[in-house]
Amino acid sequence: MKGSQLYLLLLFAFLVIVFIIELNAPHKFVWKPTYDKFDKEPFGSYVFDDVLSSSVNNYTVENKTFYQIIQADSVSSGRAFLLTEKHVEFSDMDVENLYKLIHLGNQVMICMDNFPYRLEDTLHFEISYERYTSFNVKMIIEKPTRDSIFFGTDTLNPVQIFEVFPQIHPVSIMPGREKREDASMDNEDNEENEENEIDNDLTAFHCDSAEMLVWDNDNKPLVIRAFIGKGELFLVSTPLMFTNFGILDSTNAAYAFRLLSYMKDKPLIRIEAYGAHGIEPRTPLRYVLSQTPLRWATYTAMSLLLLFMAFTIRRRQRIIPIVKTPQNRTFAFIQLISNLYYQKHDNIEMLKMKYKYFCGDVKSLIGVELYEKVPEEFDYERLNKKTGLEKDFINILLQNIRYAIYSEEVSDLQLIQYIDGMNELIRAIKI
Repeated sequence: MKGSQLYLLLLFAFLVIVFIIELNAPHKFVWKPTYDKFDKEPFGSYVFDDVLSSSVNNYTVENKTFYQIIQADSVSSGRAFLLTEKHVEFSDMDVENLYKLIHLGNQVMICMDNFPYRLEDTLHFEISYERYTSFNVKMIIEKPTRDSIFFGTDTLNPVQIFEVFPQIHPVSIMPGREKREDASMDNEDNEENEENEIDNDLTAFHCDSAEMLVWDNDNKPLVIRAFIGKGELFLVSTPLMFTNFGILDSTNAAYAFRLLSYMKDKPLIRIEAYGAHGIEPRTPLRYVLSQTPLRWATYTAMSLLLLFMAFTIRRRQRIIPIVKTPQNRTFAFIQLISNLYYQKHDNIEMLKMKYKYFCGDVKSLIGVELYEKVPEEFDYERLNKKTGLEKDFINILLQNIRYAIYSEEVSDLQLIQYIDGMNELIRAIKI
């Protein structure tokens, strides 16, 4: 039991040491955009979501598509929706229900650097990748240069300049491109359409009206506000400004919240039904953990299982088995060997074996060597004192046995006499 306690103590000390080392080890950041409200990595949205939860009234996060929102309440208006993802694919039904939401008087802000093609095709805009640069931490460390982006004036705020890294605004929104009916036009038709393109002309948007809220150094739009029916659609090409990195980067937190101020009078709903959140696997365990009663039942069962393992890990007293007395097979072995010798009827060989064992018993009992050498006068005197038998009897018996061993034949009567004499000597020594 003491050994088990020492083992558990050493194991516990080892785990504590490993935990302390891992706790103090430098954290390796994962620079992958997830926009997840639980992700504390640079491009997660834990900080952004936490600030919104504490500062914005009626802020909720829902895993519903535009279609599901319309089906739940087809006449509700006066709400604001926020979607932040790297890229999603909208279906025709998604775009149709998005327009329905906006026409009812709701506001929708879509933050992406790669908008769905169907949305671009419907609103008649496209994304310009002329200055596209993927986010590279090494480049920022080696060359920490920043660009200026300009937030236009409104009724409450003047023009504001934000200094951000170029990788934060890699694309711009180019309005004015009409949908082409035939993708296989010849070169002449392509050139004619290129001449008809209108750069930065917001009237080219397929909406009631539009305005540019944010632009870059080249006067290219980064954020567009489009008025559709009774509602508004915001196209934001700087989604990384809504992550932990964007919120905690210098004074740039004001950028995201100034955009959200356009929807401050409405309940804000953040949508997580698209992109990485919309393709989460549906498993039985995920459903169980999503339901509060089932989740707590699972946690309780796991806790009880751990307690059971902790109490049963101790060594228990085992049942002592009943050990049967081993059967003495010596007599059977002797009978088997004697029968073999008897069947061969080799009296000399049997006498040799008996004399060998006799000499071994005499040596172990009184220390007299009879087998390796010819007995001397001293040996006979020692046997005489130990056994009490006559010296002549012992002398004649041993001489006759040694002579018979090296003879050509020993009769049955002689064999019996010699064996009886050796047994008598052994019995006398043991008395």
